Amino acid sequence: MFALKTFPCPNCHEFINSGMERCKYCSIAIDPQVANAAVELQDKINRSCNEASILRNLAGAMWVGFFLRFVPFVGLVGLIIMLIGFIAVPAWLIYWQIKFGRIKTADVDYKRAKRNWFGALCLWLLIIPIVLIMFYSAFIL
Repeated sequence: MFALKTFPCPNCHEFINSGMERCKYCSIAIDPQVANAAVELQDKINRSCNEASILRNLAGAMWVGFFLRFVPFVGLVGLIIMLIGFIAVPAWLIYWQIKFGRIKTADVDYKRAKRNWFGALCLWLLIIPIVLIMFYSAFIL
C-alpha cells in the first residue's frame, strides 16, 4: 500500500492526488509516470522550503545569541548560540544550494524558499564584521 501524495496538474496546475487517472479540475488524463515524477519534484520542493525556513530561523537565532551576550547571567549562552550559528549557517547555506538550488519550477513556495536562503545569507554576512571585531579585541588587545 502506498500513500497518496499531491502534485500540480501538468495542465491546470491545481493540486491533485497521485492516484488519480484524470484531473478533477480540467479532466485531462494523467500518465502515472508523469504523476510519479511530479510527486518526486513536489517532495523535493517541499523539503527545500522546510530546510530554507529552518536555515533562516537559525540565522535569526545567531543574532538573538549576539544580543543575549549583553544580558547579565546569560551572556555566555548567547555567545555560544552566536558562534554555533556563525559556523553552522554557512555550511547549511552551501548544502542547501547544492541540494536544492537548481530546481526548475514556478512554484511560489520555492521562490519563498530561495528568499529565505538569501535572507539567511544576508544575516550571516552582516555578522562577519562583528565576529572579526570580537576576535580582534579578544586576542589582539
